[in-house]
Amino acid sequence: MRNRKSAAFYITLVLSLGLIYLLFFPAPTPELAVRKSLVTRDPAAALTGKVTEGRIKDDSRYGDLYFAEDTELSFIYVKKNRLGWHVTSSGTGP
Repeated sequence: MRNRKSAAFYITLVLSLGLIYLLFFPAPTPELAVRKSLVTRDPAAALTGKVTEGRIKDDSRYGDLYFAEDTELSFIYVKKNRLGWHVTSSGTGP
């Protein structure tokens, strides 16, 4: 009985730490950063929507452009820092 409780505790701990990492830390890929940004606005599009890379690269102010089709904020800029990718700007047009 005690082994089951300790195993459940460790599973819960690992899942909680993983969720905290996904929510509060930059994403390891630009596409995941875009999807994380969409989760609060349109969860269905975050999971199933198409994310494509735009033509704007290494913009000094905003970063790289990505398109999230079929969403309200379809133009999303992401930039990389030493921890990973994060969204710098989003909107309906570049």
